[in-house]
This record gives sequence, structure tokens and C-alpha cells, in this order.
Amino acid sequence: MTQQPVRIPSDVDREDRILANLTARQLTILAVTGIVLYGAWSLTRDVVPLPVFLIIAVPIGTAAAVLVLGRRDGMSLDRLLLAAICQRLQPRHQVAAPEGVRAAPGWLTSHITTNDTDGTADGSEVSPAALRLPAEGVTDAGVIDLGTDGVAMVAVASTVNFALRTPGEQEALVASFGRYLHSISAPVQILIRAERLDLSRQIRDL
Repeated sequence: MTQQPVRIPSDVDREDRILANLTARQLTILAVTGIVLYGAWSLTRDVVPLPVFLIIAVPIGTAAAVLVLGRRDGMSLDRLLLAAICQRLQPRHQVAAPEGVRAAPGWLTSHITTNDTDGTADGSEVSPAALRLPAEGVTDAGVIDLGTDGVAMVAVASTVNFALRTPGEQEALVASFGRYLHSISAPVQILIRAERLDLSRQIRDL
């Protein structure tokens, strides 16, 4: 029995393409838009001329296509729009108060002056809300408790000089890193950051 090679994309989180290189979510958005436009045309074709209906339908269809096919910063525009709406609906002013935040007194909210971007002058949008963090606790060992989502671990590692090692040592380093990646079943994020070298301790020792 011969084994056929299977191509695995470098982005393992990439959604599956169902039809015409589109995902199920993209096909759903396009299908719903098409059904809504066709239903509107079926209901109004006796009273609305076709050119007038196209003037309204074409921008709607174009907007749906742009949301489905467009991308920005590696994210599709429909997901970006949904994230923007969720961010807009969330409280703007959040404070660390797990016990809750009491409403501001009436004599204070009556004297609040805000502009159009901050909200109205009734104090409803400027009142702070309790800050809800996904982490429920952090231990000294770097384990972050995420509640029902499990735990996350944070570790700091130094660098190793790869170029100055022998080919055998380089293969051993790559193999050990590969074994580490194969041993985990959860996602891992590697952050590479350059920092200025501090020689103060070495200078004091001299």
C-alpha cells in the first residue's frame, strides 16, 4: 500500500476552501446577499423598474463582495467589521473593579460637558465599567489561569549561536526544536525581541 503525500499549508489556522477558493463563511454571506436581493426583486419587480432596482442592488452586492473578498492586516473585512462593531458597543471607560462600579451621583453627571465623539451629557457613556480580563490569576511560575478556556504558560528563553556551531550541532538543535513542537497539542506563540545588552554587572565585577 503506497502512501500519498499530503500538502499541509504553512498557516494551519487557514479556513478550508469549499468552492471557488471561498470558505463556508464567505459563501454563506454571498448566498444570503443574493437571496435577499432576489427576494426583493421578486416582490418589487411589478412596481419598481429594473434600472432603478439595479441602482440600489449593485452597491449592496458590491459591498458584500468587498467585505467577503477584501482583507486588511491578514484579516477579512467582514471579520474586521464585526470586531469594530463589538468594540464600539463595549464600554469605553473600564476600571479594575471586580466588585462592580457604582453610578456617578446626579449632581456630578448634571454638570458633565461632552462633545459629540464622547457621547451625551447624561453621563451614561462616560460612566466607567468594570474591567473584565480573560485571566483569572497568574502564578509565580508564569502560569496564567484563563478559567474555562484552560491555562497558558509564559516562559523566557535566551538565544543560542546557530551559525558558529558545527553541522552536527545545528542538526541536533533543529531536531530538538522539532521534537518540542511535535510534543505539544496546544498553540504556541514565539515572540522574538531584541534588547540592548546590559554589561553593568560585568563592569562591576572588573
